[in-house]
Amino acid sequence: MTSRRITLAAGLLLLLCAGCGGGGSTPAALSTAPAAAPTTTTSAQAAGPESSRPDAARVDRCTSGSLRASLGTTLGDNQKDTTIVWRNTSDAPCTMTGFGGVDLRGPDDPQFGPSYSLPRAGEEPTAVVVKPGGTAHTVITWLPGDSWTPTDIVVTAPDETTSTTLKWDQGPVSRQDGATRPGTYIHPVAPGSV
Repeated sequence: MTSRRITLAAGLLLLLCAGCGGGGSTPAALSTAPAAAPTTTTSAQAAGPESSRPDAARVDRCTSGSLRASLGTTLGDNQKDTTIVWRNTSDAPCTMTGFGGVDLRGPDDPQFGPSYSLPRAGEEPTAVVVKPGGTAHTVITWLPGDSWTPTDIVVTAPDETTSTTLKWDQGPVSRQDGATRPGTYIHPVAPGSV
């Protein structure tokens, strides 16, 4: 019995020491999986084609200097949806969160003036990572009108103060300045373009 215990102990000691120095390798039965490394994505990795989607918490905010705005599609009949497309023109990913600002500008309305600042929808915004050359979009929902036709749409990216003025060619808009339940409003930024 004693010699069996000694043989078993010697065998275990031999297995344990096989991975200690001397260039030996740890037997498969004693090896353990490496601890998972924290997932971090650098800007250079995020820009690469093989990288996974960057974590929004580790990516800088998109600024007016890195975004180009344009008008996209318009859909709908009685109530229309027009898309504002934001393209990342920089060489690094950036993050957009929120609504930004949208003003329609046109002739001086006797009751409301020449500018119509659109209210926000009641949706909760989420962070959107925009890859270099990639896009995000904002949808504005609006009611067609018959007496006031904007000439321009002034758009401001979320958390920015510099605006971009684009030509409005979508036709007349019903003014609802100060309405408690307006049919014209902006949605938060969403990924891609429509």
